Amino acid sequence: MWALEEARRRRIVTVLNPAPVREGLGDVWRFVDYLTPNEREAERLTGIAVRDLRSAAAAGHALRRRGVGTVIVTLGAQGALACTAQGEIPAPARAVAVVDTTAAGDAFNGALAVALGAGDRVEDALRFANAAAALACTRRGAQPSLPTRAEVDRLLGATERNDVSD
Repeated sequence: MWALEEARRRRIVTVLNPAPVREGLGDVWRFVDYLTPNEREAERLTGIAVRDLRSAAAAGHALRRRGVGTVIVTLGAQGALACTAQGEIPAPARAVAVVDTTAAGDAFNGALAVALGAGDRVEDALRFANAAAALACTRRGAQPSLPTRAEVDRLLGATERNDVSD
């Protein structure tokens, strides 16, 4: 709570991954700019069963009503859904040959924080975070699976070149 309050005082963007979900967080929500629960965490925090984009949106907006700025519910192979004051922003997952999902959430959150900290728009930050999570899923282990910025940029650059040529 102290770190979140201090960040707010200094006008620093905050990202909170509520894993594992803990009881007794109090009024922490109003200090969180971006909350990133997965389906199970969103369900535990709200009591709303998260099974698809519609239920993810319901859970995300329930958390926003507690004071969170933007809620990004991560949905594994379905990608992520950002719930903002302006509405929902779906962010489809990138298709990869999955080897191990260990650390995919960590890769997503780290990349999201990097992109948001650099001032990227939410849509672009989600794209970057999904690419990092996808790359993490192509390798075994936790730390060894985390991609570098250059690897994420290469994946995004290759995709953009493919999109242009289609």
